[in-house]
Amino acid sequence: MTDAIRCEAPAEGRRVILFGAFDRHNFGDLLLARCAAAGGSAGCVFAGLVARDLSEFGGFRTVPLAAAIERYGNDEADFVHVGGEVLTTTAWEASVMLQRAEDVPRILAVHDYSDTARDEWAAACLGTARRIPYVVAKDDLPRAWRTHFRGVGGVAFDALQAADRHEVLRALAGATTLAVRDRSTFEALRRAGLDADLAPDPAIKTPALLGDLIRQRARQGEVASLQGRMQSWMAVQLAAEWGDDATLEGVAQLLRAEAEARGSGIVLFRAGLAPWHDDLETLGRLADRLAARVPVALFESAHVLDICALLAGASTYVGTSLHGWIVAHAFGVPARSLVHGPSDKAACYLDTWCSVPRQWRTTGESVPLFPRTVSG
Repeated sequence: MTDAIRCEAPAEGRRVILFGAFDRHNFGDLLLARCAAAGGSAGCVFAGLVARDLSEFGGFRTVPLAAAIERYGNDEADFVHVGGEVLTTTAWEASVMLQRAEDVPRILAVHDYSDTARDEWAAACLGTARRIPYVVAKDDLPRAWRTHFRGVGGVAFDALQAADRHEVLRALAGATTLAVRDRSTFEALRRAGLDADLAPDPAIKTPALLGDLIRQRARQGEVASLQGRMQSWMAVQLAAEWGDDATLEGVAQLLRAEAEARGSGIVLFRAGLAPWHDDLETLGRLADRLAARVPVALFESAHVLDICALLAGASTYVGTSLHGWIVAHAFGVPARSLVHGPSDKAACYLDTWCSVPRQWRTTGESVPLFPRTVSG
């Protein structure tokens, strides 16, 4: 626990407790934790829903929120919700994504038959009755703690059940600071009677905060090996939900045309190992559709800094990961986001911060892609 809860003096006399979904492997969440820690939060506590050690992937050891409260409940503290799409992640979704991938089919078979069954299992799994568990109200924390929301998202807020929306609004209303990262979330909260600040995702500061570490990682391991094998590469990522044959064929057509136009190879990587994120099987099937026309490599590392180095050194990025786009764009790499439609979180983010014409394309039978190209 001493590695997870750091014991240095709190910043400016207050303990800093970073809370978020960095208790599971997702590139964006791990990166946001690193950016928050690098941004002056010396001596911070990394808290999540469960105890995890993701240091091998460039993350941190997290402690359950209850443990942080028990240890630091008498301290003055700033409790910071560290970004991501936390305003709409339900307890059911959070609990499934915290499981081992091989256990998920059994969990779905046993519990995914009714809202009540899902809610009861999630509450038992997480040890909390919060319906949106990565959102915590000030009233549910020690009296001397202040709550903050930094660059959070919630593009599906209006689609939440009424009880879920009420829980989120209660937490947001008591926050000392509240900043959301996209206009869709901003407008949804305003309609609900809350004023929030609108600010870009904190990961846009990745080059400034983590640039030296990223350049160091680029000189070793897989990225260094790629530099010896390919003159240039497109960094490509695809969520597992895009893994049906029709969609993969459409994406392969898009990538082949882009790679041939640029004279680049293609490097396929995973932006998340947690359930309902990415998997090698999907990328392998995509590679099979590409290999006959362009050089293709599967990037094995899931270390957050290796992924950043891969993106920073790419000729372009194409993928479904919002933070893949944000990091590539931050390093001046042309980036294209693949989304199902204009209500996806990546589309909402780009609509907020980038003036890019919409280019609808259809692949396969009826699978809409929503590619946007923004040069850094």
